[in-house]
Amino acid sequence: MKYMCRTCKTECDDIPEHMMKVHNFSKTIVDAQLKANANCYKNSFTPLE
Repeated sequence: MKYMCRTCKTECDDIPEHMMKVHNFSKTIVDAQLKANANCYKNSFTPLE
């Protein structure tokens, strides 16, 4: 499934990978946020059909 990032307006297939490569989040931060709340990036991305 493809997603549109609401911040940078680019398409991606993998949300955590996008956060690390495009927005320079560290793997540790992304993993910790997803562990605490699996839907933490839900509002930042729009699913594309």
